[in-house]
Amino acid sequence: MIVALTFVSAPFYLRQAQAAFEALDPNWLDASRTLGASEARTFLRIAIPGAGSGIAAGLALAWGRALGEFGATLMFAGSFRGITQTVPLAIYERFSTDFTGALALSAVLVAVSAALLMAVKLLSGTPWLGGAAR
Repeated sequence: MIVALTFVSAPFYLRQAQAAFEALDPNWLDASRTLGASEARTFLRIAIPGAGSGIAAGLALAWGRALGEFGATLMFAGSFRGITQTVPLAIYERFSTDFTGALALSAVLVAVSAALLMAVKLLSGTPWLGGAAR
């Protein structure tokens, strides 16, 4: 199940991480190499911290995608209550029999998603509602 969810959500992370690394100023990397740092040290000390907010956003997107995944979980793991049932599958199961339970689970999923987005915003230091470019 973890492999299926990773396969489904990995493009969200990879796309965001690639964009974050491409946005790095190449002069920073060149300066580090000029000062005698190895490629590995330059990557660890300059590239990763410089692209950190993009990497964190990619992780959040991938985790959110995996959290809400329905099809891959149903196809690869089934929907066995207490074993492989995820929140989206539980909402689908309860929708026709226990509508209030399905709404409660939906509210929990929305709250977790909102908390995830707020955590990414707080950790990245970007303004809440966009704002002017710096």
